[in-house]
Amino acid sequence: MDFFTNMEQHTGVKLNDVQKQAVLHTEGPLLLLASPGSGKTTTLNMKIGYLLLEKKVKPERIMAITFSKASARDMSERFDRFFSSLTNEKVHFSTIHSFAFQVVRETLQKRGEPFQLIEGNVSDEELKKGFHGPDVPLHKKFILKRIYEDIHQKQMSEDEMDELMTYISFVKNRMLSGKELEKVSCQVKQAADMYKEYERFKKQHVPDRLLLDFDDMLTYAHQFLLEDTELLSRYQRRFEYVLTDESQDNSVVQHEIVELLARPHNNLCVVADDDQSIFMWRGSDVTKLLQFEKVYPDAAVMTMSQNYRSSKEIVEASNQFIKRNKNRYPKQMFTENPSNAPIQMQTFSNYDQQLTYVAEAVKAASPGEETAVLYRNNSSAVPLADKLDKAGIDFYMKDIDAKFFKHWIVEDILNFMRFSYNDQRVDILERIHTKFNGYITKKQIAFLKRTHISTSIFDVLREEDIPSYQDKNLAQAKKMFHEMNTMEPGKAIRMIRGKLGYDKAVTKMCENFGFNAEHLFGILDTLEEIAHGLGSLKGFADRLKHLEQLIQTSKYNKNKAPLTLTTFHSAKGLEYDNVYMIDLINGVVPSKDDMERYRSEDRAPMEEAVRLFYVGMTRARSHLELLSYNYKGSERVTESIFLMNVRRIIQPEGEKKKKAPVRPAVDLSDESLLKEGEMELGLKVSHRKFGAGIISEYGGDQIGIQFEEHGYKELLLAFCLENGLLKKE
Repeated sequence: MDFFTNMEQHTGVKLNDVQKQAVLHTEGPLLLLASPGSGKTTTLNMKIGYLLLEKKVKPERIMAITFSKASARDMSERFDRFFSSLTNEKVHFSTIHSFAFQVVRETLQKRGEPFQLIEGNVSDEELKKGFHGPDVPLHKKFILKRIYEDIHQKQMSEDEMDELMTYISFVKNRMLSGKELEKVSCQVKQAADMYKEYERFKKQHVPDRLLLDFDDMLTYAHQFLLEDTELLSRYQRRFEYVLTDESQDNSVVQHEIVELLARPHNNLCVVADDDQSIFMWRGSDVTKLLQFEKVYPDAAVMTMSQNYRSSKEIVEASNQFIKRNKNRYPKQMFTENPSNAPIQMQTFSNYDQQLTYVAEAVKAASPGEETAVLYRNNSSAVPLADKLDKAGIDFYMKDIDAKFFKHWIVEDILNFMRFSYNDQRVDILERIHTKFNGYITKKQIAFLKRTHISTSIFDVLREEDIPSYQDKNLAQAKKMFHEMNTMEPGKAIRMIRGKLGYDKAVTKMCENFGFNAEHLFGILDTLEEIAHGLGSLKGFADRLKHLEQLIQTSKYNKNKAPLTLTTFHSAKGLEYDNVYMIDLINGVVPSKDDMERYRSEDRAPMEEAVRLFYVGMTRARSHLELLSYNYKGSERVTESIFLMNVRRIIQPEGEKKKKAPVRPAVDLSDESLLKEGEMELGLKVSHRKFGAGIISEYGGDQIGIQFEEHGYKELLLAFCLENGLLKKE
């Protein structure tokens, strides 16, 4: 009985021809390109089983590397399920980080060099030092906070911390140094200088031991393997076969480590899908996969294209959509699964209608069906959780991120509301006095702190010798704070943002400190959404506390609730019966930065955004809905350009119902006229009335053009095309 017949009898797994070829290819390098839902984890396990049972390879001679601890657990559990009745031998599934830590620990112990990890949990002993004491606690975040304060002379926000941590991880995983550090974009000013100071601190602050963060595990492991030929040779002799899963997510330094280990026999099996490489922001590099045949000229490249997960409609649309990208291996994903419902695309009038629709659709799902709502950014989760909770729908949230509720924007809005209850509190005014148009100075705050306050702070200040413009503004501010106290919270937030000038203050901070304006105003919009329908400011504060607790405890619903809320990134590798992709607008997916860099002819971020959208689409087994809207608050938005791409795929131009042209005199056969399929961001066009311009946005029924003489204008796309108003320059 051959191996595959035996496996089918014992495990019920029947491999297709390409999967069998991949299992049998054991000698030399192999790149196995695996489309979504093509059974790559099963195939990889069968390949390991083949090495053990047929090739009689000892398990310790096999190195199986996965991207995350969760993937390693999944691989190990599947291996046990398949082979526990056939062999007692077990293969260890490891992450590249855990292997790197093993190399670093072994090398430093051999050299007699003590080391300390400065990432993860902080020891109580370190915390006792206190941040403002003589010694900063030896933890990555505390060290970066101290460096930031020394350079910028102000405290670091949580957003800036996240941004700087991402920057440091990126440059280490890409192995960048010198002038290359300056080229990496970062919202935190002087990020390269802070990174250099951080590395200097680690080397000099504690001379008796080496301080290491998680990314140092990789860079030091790579360095030690290169420096110590005996160490490298020992690992190379130990591992005769190296297999890596999810290799599209590996960073440059991770790829380098794997290449070193696989030499000289190069019995290397790399399982990956370049179309699902979505972690460029933390250092992954799809070009390493695309250059595989250059690194290994004798490599075999196989493609597992059959999708066993999704319906015919989803597979065909996804397969066509990903072809928008140029920098990829050519693949033709297909399925033998039957047809199901067509992909649904809906654009709502406003953001709240989208959330209401999702809540109603989830309620209507059949019992036993698994449903997921996917979004690009974690900020989308809070208003969604609010809507679902009000509708009485339980959910499991895969990415628990409660930082929203501790964000300084949220704290500011609550402080405005607290001050409306008691405008004698100098401690609250001190936190917000620069964020509304009262023109209150630090000197005046110092005066108030020395003064016994028994009446409104505004009255106390107006009794002093102040400019007339400030006197007028303080009188208006007092009146607005007094009115705010009895307002509905939604109206109060709008007053804070508009009449009190908070939005203008935030804009100024973004200009001065490089904050992400889109993110900050998104938080304010979310607070307005949460405030909708609540009767009092206290009710709003209580609602925020309730939502924070709800989100933090949603992790306990993993095996209870049929609904999952997750980002596109965290959904990779998972699948659901019903998938709703929400907030599909330009500026979110693709992001504003993706679009701006695309206009500057940097295609890489846009191609990653395409891959991210593709990952979302291919999570669905049978039902997929793509949702957008026209207004977020009072802001007019445009649906994602990716929706237009999908719409064109599922409803080709020839199948559209032709409308009678408004101006039959126009010769629409003119080759110089812009056609729907020819639109690209950054394309130069000429409008019959407005003249020369550049396409800066398009999506849904709108096209945005920056005209040389008439500025930015949003035009009805169908009208422009049907009447031949736009020509290619």
